Amino acid sequence: MKFFNRKKLTAFTFAMLAGVCTACGGKSPDELKYVTDIKAKDYVILGEYKGIEVAVASPEVSDEYLEGALRYMMMENAEYVPVTGRGVENGDRVIIDFEGKQDGVAFAGGTASGYELIIGSGKFIDGFEDGVVGMEIGETKDLDLKFPDPYDPNPDLSGAPVVFTVTLHEIGEPKTPELTDEYVAGLGLTGCSTVSEYREYVRERLTEQRQADFEAERENAAVEALESASRFEEPPEAMVNRIFGILTSNASAYAGMYQMEVGDYVANVYGGTAEEYQDTLREQAEMISRRYIMLAAIADEEGLKVSDEELEENVTGDNIDKEALRESLLVQKAAKFLGENASVSGT
Repeated sequence: MKFFNRKKLTAFTFAMLAGVCTACGGKSPDELKYVTDIKAKDYVILGEYKGIEVAVASPEVSDEYLEGALRYMMMENAEYVPVTGRGVENGDRVIIDFEGKQDGVAFAGGTASGYELIIGSGKFIDGFEDGVVGMEIGETKDLDLKFPDPYDPNPDLSGAPVVFTVTLHEIGEPKTPELTDEYVAGLGLTGCSTVSEYREYVRERLTEQRQADFEAERENAAVEALESASRFEEPPEAMVNRIFGILTSNASAYAGMYQMEVGDYVANVYGGTAEEYQDTLREQAEMISRRYIMLAAIADEEGLKVSDEELEENVTGDNIDKEALRESLLVQKAAKFLGENASVSGT
């Protein structure tokens, strides 16, 4: 569900009503972790949610869009043909040896032989690929560069001046294949042996993708519009804390995957500053809690439920939090209902 990411909002907040816990079957505040633990209508006054107006781009695949996609796909399947008699240009594939030294000493991870690099791919630090442009086969060149600061993959190199000695062995020029019946037949796609059939095949795949994107965008827009039109009490602290814990754990995992500091990762994904990333995640947890409650209130109004059979069908492991899964499935149903009943205007 996209509507829980990348959206930093300030919502209406009010003092929590006295007696809410009594309305929740006598549960203590620490037990109100899921929407199934509360009466959602005690925390939100819904705006009109049927026919809510949203602006979303049409999922139609135009001829212009199709042709652009086909050109991109053909470029992605380009073959690299060895060339001589000229220097390296952007877009070329080169085969190089390189050795990086800091203060005359080779550093770990800075040396390779027979390395294949697409010029313009941005795989190396600033200045490396630009330095290779213009080199000719057999040429050796020293590149005086500096690592970015910070440099998370190797903090010891952050901001360090280094010299890369590069030797060029081969230049490959991209050659985009021509879209012909012969090319299409070679793709081995069932029911596709001509350019005309391939165009229809690609159009169908693009239409499916655009339709899925349209439905997700429609749901997101409807959720955001309804949130603005609704009034909220403060969500239960236990619910906010639970979601905050999940967001923090996920942020730590993804930051490690991308070799980033947690604060930098959160700032990049959600906004805010790296130093105040916990405040940012807390705001996100509050927003998610409000939206869960809002969607649960719609589910109550419309009689949307998650059966035990549906729940078990979606269990994927032994350590699944089934109550969190039931909650997620419920709000997905409500978001789908909200989106399907929205009044859409194109953009």
